[in-house]
Amino acid sequence: MKHLTATCTGTPEGYRIRVLDEDHDVCLVQLLFDWDSFRPASAGHRLIEHGYRIRPDARASDAVNGWREVPGQPRTWSVPVIPTNGDTSDTQTMVGERLVEAVSHWAEGRHDQAREVLADLARNGTPSLLYGAATGLALMAKEALAKMQGLNADTAFWIILTSDGSRPEDILPQPHLFAARFITAFANGDTATTLALYGAAFTAPDPELLSHCLEMLLAATGEAVRAATPGADR
Repeated sequence: MKHLTATCTGTPEGYRIRVLDEDHDVCLVQLLFDWDSFRPASAGHRLIEHGYRIRPDARASDAVNGWREVPGQPRTWSVPVIPTNGDTSDTQTMVGERLVEAVSHWAEGRHDQAREVLADLARNGTPSLLYGAATGLALMAKEALAKMQGLNADTAFWIILTSDGSRPEDILPQPHLFAARFITAFANGDTATTLALYGAAFTAPDPELLSHCLEMLLAATGEAVRAATPGADR
């Protein structure tokens, strides 16, 4: 495993994030943001967007989302990271096939088998691969929902509505809210929001939150596919 380090440093213009190689001699990524203060969660999200993630063992009681202040360097924080952008096209094809398998299992009522396929992907996948899996599920959900409503999936605009008019965030558990928001954002072509939702679940204090969110995304997609299938029991 490569031992890479990310730093976030305050500058007169805002904050600069860099990813350094193992010897700290080469800057692999440099990003500038006009933040007025250090934003550890946002910094973690930006790393995910550019192919890196915070190492799980960096998260501890003396760190903020894994970030620690660098002694002797004012307004500078660092965190160990690992690359996430090594997924090949063959791997992506395999993931797509496994997602179709999982959704088919769910739509046909084999929920445990569907969960096991997803759990297998999670055990062996990188964060970027799992983000790709989430968007793959959202794509299937989008197409199923468009079919159910008789809409053009590429031109429709999607919103979240509740039966009693309540705000979704007031009544839905986090995994349910994640699935609804992720599918809606993906269907609307809002990549920034899908990345932010994934990043928030990935960096959450609860280490099980991401897996619960992905499982709920699978369930929502499977139910949408089942409902859109002619002759389905719905």
